Amino acid sequence: MKNAHRQFGNNSREVGSALLIAIFALLLISVVGIALLISTGTDSALAGNYRTSTSAYYASVAGLEEARGRLLWKNPAYVNRTNAYGTLFSPQGTPSFAVNDVLYILNPNPITGETVDPLNAASPYADQEYGTEFTWGLSGANVHPSVASVSALPAIPLPGPSYKWVRINPVTEYAVNLNINSAGHGHSSYDQYTPLYYDGTGLNLTNSGNETLEVTAFSYMPDRSTRILQYIVAPSSLSLNFPAALTLAGNGVSYLGPDSSAYYINGNDPTSGRSCTTPPMSSLSAIGYTNSADQSNVVGGTSSFPANYVGFAPPLPAPPTPSVGLVSLPASLQKPSQIESLIQNITLGADVVIQSSATGDDLPSGMSPTNPMTVVINGDLNLSAHTSWSTFTGYGLLLVTGTLSYDPDVSWEGIVLVMGKGTLLGAHGGIGRIDGAVLVAQSRNPSTGSVLPDPTLGPASVSFASNMGSYGIYYNSCTILQAQMPSSYRLLSFREITPP
Repeated sequence: MKNAHRQFGNNSREVGSALLIAIFALLLISVVGIALLISTGTDSALAGNYRTSTSAYYASVAGLEEARGRLLWKNPAYVNRTNAYGTLFSPQGTPSFAVNDVLYILNPNPITGETVDPLNAASPYADQEYGTEFTWGLSGANVHPSVASVSALPAIPLPGPSYKWVRINPVTEYAVNLNINSAGHGHSSYDQYTPLYYDGTGLNLTNSGNETLEVTAFSYMPDRSTRILQYIVAPSSLSLNFPAALTLAGNGVSYLGPDSSAYYINGNDPTSGRSCTTPPMSSLSAIGYTNSADQSNVVGGTSSFPANYVGFAPPLPAPPTPSVGLVSLPASLQKPSQIESLIQNITLGADVVIQSSATGDDLPSGMSPTNPMTVVINGDLNLSAHTSWSTFTGYGLLLVTGTLSYDPDVSWEGIVLVMGKGTLLGAHGGIGRIDGAVLVAQSRNPSTGSVLPDPTLGPASVSFASNMGSYGIYYNSCTILQAQMPSSYRLLSFREITPP
């Protein structure tokens, strides 16, 4: 019995130990389970936050891209399609924002009928970021009537991306914390009042190139989280300026005009019937050449009707006609390599590129005053050999890298560039005319097609047969502007802004 009692006592102690082990195991399992639940909840919360943050980010990107696309005049939803913003945009779509001009694109939810008012400081959609870049704040800004977003589906009342507004305004050194001209030190010394411009290579304060714009998008999510993203953009346009109605660039250039009393080259910008609101330019030479040694070559070609070459009068004692003079091209267009670079840039942004010689039948038919196009012919263009281009008018920019055989029946509204071989020919009569400007420059060997060595351009040539007749070439700053309307807005920078 004594031994049995001891055995029973040992079993009792073993049973108690097992119970403690079981309880400990249950506690451990419970702790692990709770930890797994917490981890799962945390992961879900993190995943939810990430989805919300990502949605807000892409909503703001959608706003930026809508605004950038709607700055283009060819966009059906162009922000100034009805010319409602005469102080912001010219009819050609070139921005001319003053430093305190502001334009909003608003995107309220069409289902809830909410009001999006960036100017209302009490609104959750208030624009509190503008005042951090411009010291006068929105109260001192010239805020124009807003534009409605086109992101919602037109036939179904569904909201588009959940950005609430996009702001478009000019850029200054102070706004982007960037010292352009290296004047002074520190943010407080940066220029607050001069819009920045982009000349294709960098930003400047000298009104060289195109005005840069700041595009800022604000998104607001159902959990009240926000995201602010910003682009700095500049129109991708050429900004070409022409010193004459017809410019012959290079050395040893030649001009031979037709024996026609109806043919004129006119360097006077029209003062009436203008298709743009910009003021007329001062009178330019009818024909400009860039090497003083070529004066006799050019003047001699006008001998049939010297009084038909009108424009800026040469200085006395030269007679007022013909209007033929020495001109200068921009420093960026004086070498063969620079002309070739321009050819490449135009080709990259062209509407139509034909990689061979062509006739008028190959040119696009969709051109119009409201739809000028950039057409590049990498080869010869013979407008005389055609069937469908009789008395046709082209609109925009025409670039020919070979020989351009001009048909005097054809008219062109805009810019004609004959570069590469730099040869323009014309024959027989016609009733067409070129309104805009013509530039002829030889950057390639006409026999081999190889690019000429810098720094000297070759002898550009314009030669019209004696029997060629047309109304000629008339300088027109409006059609020149139309031909250079931006094909895109180049993205210069992108950043995310922490909400104030």
